[in-house]
Amino acid sequence: MLLTGVGTDLASEAARWALAEATDLCISSGFAGALRSDLAVAELLAARVVCRAGRELAVASHSPLLNAACEAGARPVDRFMTARRLVVSAEDKARLSREADAVEMESFAILAEAARHGVRAVAVRAISDLAATSLPFDFERMSDARGAIRLRPLLAELLRQPQRLPALLRLARDCRLAAGRLAEFLEEYLQLLDAGLVLSGSEMVAAT
Repeated sequence: MLLTGVGTDLASEAARWALAEATDLCISSGFAGALRSDLAVAELLAARVVCRAGRELAVASHSPLLNAACEAGARPVDRFMTARRLVVSAEDKARLSREADAVEMESFAILAEAARHGVRAVAVRAISDLAATSLPFDFERMSDARGAIRLRPLLAELLRQPQRLPALLRLARDCRLAAGRLAEFLEEYLQLLDAGLVLSGSEMVAAT
């Protein structure tokens, strides 16, 4: 298990380092924002293709790994979009919904790096926020170099805008639900893969 940090640059750097060793497969997992109204919080999605926002570039999940993810309980969708910046508003999600089913910030970089190394890869994400929901804050402005939210700037924003506390608490609850469901899925998924794979002595890598 490798924690890449938030964003394409960190994900690319971490995946390049991890995949330099002999690797059988790579799973890009984490959170995603829904871009479709029929997607629920904590729902598990497996993308056939991951594209990069603003560019006509895309990389596909490995079909057998995608099929196994669906067998383990993920819902297949056509496309994830990897954005360079956090998508905060419901209006921006509505605009992006014409291009993808869900938006996140790492999978394109991870799958592209896996493709460069000839490693089979798949993108699986848990929904942390709904298509019609705006995030209570632009968390990117209060994050450290690894993408972790710093407490002091967050508290300062809450003091300035206390009316946003209920939305923040709802998001925290939804992220906990998504994280729990993702952990359960990955455990089942890896067991399923282990039962069907004869590994060559190298390690499986799950990038998240």
